[in-house]
Amino acid sequence: MTTGLPHESVRAAWTALRTATPMLHLDTAACGRTSVATRAAITEHLELEAQLGGYVAEAEAEATTITARRLLGELLGFDTDEVALLDSSSAAGAQLLAAWPCQAGDEVWIAPSEWGANLAAFADRGLDMKILDVDDRGHIDLDALHRRLRTERPNMVHLTGFTAHRALAQPSAEIIALCDAAEVPVVIDTAQALAHIEIPAGAAAVYGTGRKYLCGPRGVGYVAVREPWQQRLIPRAPALNLGGRPVRNLESREAYVAGRVGLATALRQYVDVGPALIRERLAAIGRTLRAGLADLPGWSLVDDVDAPGSIVALLPDEEIDLPRLRADLVARKMVTTVSAVVRAPMDLVRPTLRLSPHVDFETAWIPQIRELLTARYS
Repeated sequence: MTTGLPHESVRAAWTALRTATPMLHLDTAACGRTSVATRAAITEHLELEAQLGGYVAEAEAEATTITARRLLGELLGFDTDEVALLDSSSAAGAQLLAAWPCQAGDEVWIAPSEWGANLAAFADRGLDMKILDVDDRGHIDLDALHRRLRTERPNMVHLTGFTAHRALAQPSAEIIALCDAAEVPVVIDTAQALAHIEIPAGAAAVYGTGRKYLCGPRGVGYVAVREPWQQRLIPRAPALNLGGRPVRNLESREAYVAGRVGLATALRQYVDVGPALIRERLAAIGRTLRAGLADLPGWSLVDDVDAPGSIVALLPDEEIDLPRLRADLVARKMVTTVSAVVRAPMDLVRPTLRLSPHVDFETAWIPQIRELLTARYS
């Protein structure tokens, strides 16, 4: 069955790596579907732990975890020894903030679309959050940022490179250029961005997770820090002094090593399929799915049809119990996520339903998606 979208070979290659699913899996922005080889690598390492003991098995897997750091570095634009592996995007961001050279009262500049958990992390660190001007779609206003940098200097500009609750990509490269000229570091949450946009060079640090569009296992995240910012880090508990580059001291000694081994396999497969082709196909899927749902009874698109990436946010025209609807959809074999207001409290007015397909999406699914979402209105 063809998709009517470009890069059919990408869909075919991606699908061939995975077992079939009875679900319409439209929830990659939460957790992607792991491949057969990824699960096998995890299982093999767990067996090794059972035979040799966890720490001996970890030493045996060192070359594989170095491969994971190297592949992540290549995708993110960092050197291998600038990458650390952590438990999740949230853990990576928290460890980075805990070690970052800042103090209570320092300013962090953010967009109104900032991820809610990041807002909580900034507050926990005692940072003073200042909101940047944006256009009517939510993109940071570059002219306004340039003017502001002439007279003010934050500790950092923090970007959610691609938002989780809707299809919004910040102009990260242009923001980095402006901030670099003003000697202001830019830190990027790349949890959703890594598959949707090419990560621009020059960020002081980036962090994210492997379980989303990379389709690695749950429980493995990453952070990458560039010089000279690595030398300015002050790692704090629960990090232990593991030696080597400072960023490695953000890692916990008690790690999901089998997950890191699995992530290395997922990364190799992702790179083999082609990051640029994956980005192009996800963008095409998003446009196609939004166009197919634009006139959906009872629902409105949050973003324009031509918005970037594959994330599609739907706002119900009337107040409904979205968590209950989501559970009903799962029972009827469609997996989605409800974006509660807390996920982006300065950007979300009401909860929305989020669809986030991967490259195995087929246009033939759209009538079924429409039927499932309009059943309550028919």
